[in-house]
Order: sequence, then structure tokens, then C-alpha cells
Amino acid sequence: MGKKNYLWRIVDGVLFITVSGMLVVIVIQVISRIIGRSVPWTEEMTRYLFLWTINFGMVMGMRNADHASVNIVYLLLPKSRLIERIHLVIYTASILLFFTLLTYWNIGMTLRQYRSLEISPALGIPMFLVTFPLFICNILAVMALIHSVFLDEKTKKRIILADQIDSIEMIEEGAV
Repeated sequence: MGKKNYLWRIVDGVLFITVSGMLVVIVIQVISRIIGRSVPWTEEMTRYLFLWTINFGMVMGMRNADHASVNIVYLLLPKSRLIERIHLVIYTASILLFFTLLTYWNIGMTLRQYRSLEISPALGIPMFLVTFPLFICNILAVMALIHSVFLDEKTKKRIILADQIDSIEMIEEGAV
């Protein structure tokens, strides 16, 4: 087992914990409202767990190349090795640009929350603890992208072929 497998297992474990935690907190919220004794921290905790779930899910999606992509131009071009290489460069560069900007924004937000000592209203925890995992997820997503495009030939081929197959199906269905 390589280090990669342990890292992705940790990501999967955190994702499982956030989804399970969200389910438990929502059940507490619903039951407390039914019995007429609303628990004030449940709405806030659900929101934070949902935020973490989305971001760790994004990492999983990048790892498996299970994310949406716009590929109509790629489909319309003649199929060749050169076109595939250009496609992968554009694919990788656009995702790297996106995560670079997102990381920059998340670092700024987390630092502002840390400096201002912002506290969540219901839970009373420092807000930088809520947003710090977002920064970590951005870095993990870039690592997953690099692995899927440069180190994992199976996923790299899947990126190229999935784009072709999905687009062909859309054109045949008249969606494009």
C-alpha cells in the first residue's frame, strides 16, 4: 500500500464522518423540534458539516475524475494524439487556475477570521476552524488532479474517453 492509498483513505474517512455527523445532527434537530425543544446549535453544525462534505467530496471527485467538464470543442476536433495532449493541458491548467484562485481566497478568509477572532454564534467555536479545512481540501484536490492526469494512466485515459463518450451521447440525444 502506497502513501497515496492512506491519504485517500483518510479523505474517504473524513467524508464518511462528515456525512454521518450531518445525518445525526439533522435527526437531533428534527426530533428536538417535534418535541418542542429546539436545539439551537444543530442548524449551524449542519451547515458546517455540509460545507466540509462538499469540499471533501470535491477532492474525491477530482481523484476519480468524476466532475463535470465542458468538452464540446474537444468533441468537434479531429481525434489525434496532439488534440488529446492539448485537451489534457487545457483541462489541467483550467483546474489548477481554479484551485489556485480558490486557495488564495480561502487562505485570505481563514486568516481574516483568525485575526478578527470571529466566533460562530451558536457553537461558540473560532470560525477559522470551520474554514481551514476548505484550504486543505483545495490542496488535496490539486494533488488528486496531478495524480489523475500525470501518474494514473487509467484515470488519464478515462478523462479523455469519458469526455468523448459523454459528448457523443449528448449529441445523439439532441442535447447539444
